[in-house]
Order: sequence, then C-alpha cells, then structure tokens
Amino acid sequence: MAESERKNAIESLASTCEAIAKGQFDDIDDLFAVVSDMDVSEEIRALAESFAGMVVQVEAREFHANQLIADLKETQRQLQAAQQQLKRENTDLRERLKKLDVEYNETQANLEIAEIVESDYFRELQQRAKSLRTRFKTNG
Repeated sequence: MAESERKNAIESLASTCEAIAKGQFDDIDDLFAVVSDMDVSEEIRALAESFAGMVVQVEAREFHANQLIADLKETQRQLQAAQQQLKRENTDLRERLKKLDVEYNETQANLEIAEIVESDYFRELQQRAKSLRTRFKTNG
C-alpha cells in the first residue's frame, strides 16, 4: 500500500471516528468500508474494526438508555396521574368528613338536657311513669 493511500485511509478513519465521537453515526458505513477494503493495510483494518465494535456497543447503550428514559417518562406520567387521582380522592374525603363532623359541646348539651328536664311535658311524663310503676307494683 502506498504511503498516500495509507494516509488517506487513516484520515478517513479519523474523520469517521470524530463524527462518531460527536454522536453522528451516519458515517458508520465508511468505517465498515475500511474494514472490508482489502487494499487497506491489515493494521488499519484491525483498527477500523475495533472502532466499529465500539460504535456498535455505544449505539446499543444509547438505544438502551433511550428505552430506559422512555420507560421512566411513562412511569412518571403514571405517577403524576395517580397523584392527581389521590388529590381528588383526598379532597372528596375531606368534604365528606366535614359533613360528618359533629362537635360535642358539653356545656351546650347540659343546657339542652336542663331545658328538657325542666319542661312541663317531661315532668308530666315522669309523673305518669311513677304512677304506672306504682300501679304495677300493687297489682303484681
């Protein structure tokens, strides 16, 4: 192989590797062309083959990383939807709890009990109950 062809092959390999390093995998075919070109020296083809193997691994990692990112985004979307659902349910439960919330005020309860006990109707009921108990005791 002539020195100029060797230099061209190395420059082509170098530019292809630079493009790949920048994330541009469009020139990968050039790299495989160097690997299969029998006019290129064995050392340069071996180097190109090593780079091609690294490119395949990088592409596989990028593909896997993109899949993971997509999965994470979907999981995040699902979590956000679940969070919104929980917020709605919590709001609903708070509203229902407010409707069920009963405060016991002992002072107010004692006033209401006293009002009932001091009423004429309650006194009349007490008298009737006492009369009925007395009647059943004497008849029984």
